[in-house]
Amino acid sequence: MRFDLKRALRAAWLVGAACAASAGATGAARAASFFDGFDGTGGAGPAWETATWHNGAPFGCGFAYSEVWKDAGTMVLNVNAGTGRCGEIRTLQSFTYGKFTTRLKASTFAGGNTSFFLYTGTAGTASHFEIDIELIKGGTVLHTNVWKGGVQNYKQFPIATGWQTLGFEWRENFVRWFTVNAQGGETTIRHQIVSVSTPMRLMLNHWRGDNSPDAIGFLGQWNGGGGPAQYDWVRVE
Repeated sequence: MRFDLKRALRAAWLVGAACAASAGATGAARAASFFDGFDGTGGAGPAWETATWHNGAPFGCGFAYSEVWKDAGTMVLNVNAGTGRCGEIRTLQSFTYGKFTTRLKASTFAGGNTSFFLYTGTAGTASHFEIDIELIKGGTVLHTNVWKGGVQNYKQFPIATGWQTLGFEWRENFVRWFTVNAQGGETTIRHQIVSVSTPMRLMLNHWRGDNSPDAIGFLGQWNGGGGPAQYDWVRVE
């Protein structure tokens, strides 16, 4: 019988949710459990909000419903080079601490960004908190970052293109980024001592730079490319 990874993950999520409910009854602090295998039809689904705005520089596209859809059990976030539209979704609920994991396939066009991150506040101000996984430079660079009070601390690593299972673990005094192999084994790629306790929403977006100096320095030159980024599933535990 074929092993159904999404079904196994969903079963694990149900167990985790039950444990979280039990822990909550005894007063123990835990992050809320969450899983989406993107197997439903139509839109982003009831757990998510779809962005319909423009962030401004260095984003070179505005977010729109038209660039978010499900296809063959994956969430597709598209960069439409012709219309200047791109895709973003974010959970309606916020999280405080937990382990956040996704299986995704980043885009490979120059100047694009495929992301999986937590966010709250106004960018660049004291209210800004963020924990990032961003795949840039044609999907060949993994950008990890933690913003605390509008101040960032990032490191970058080379990474292969294609389907990847990646995540980060957020605890009271550290953030740990990791990859997951086909057997489910984790490899830590960064461990950062930092204390962040502000609740944040989980976000997925796919966009391209506006070819400003900041965008080129971060993402590289955008040369007119576009296309989809795909997310197979998202899990929080």
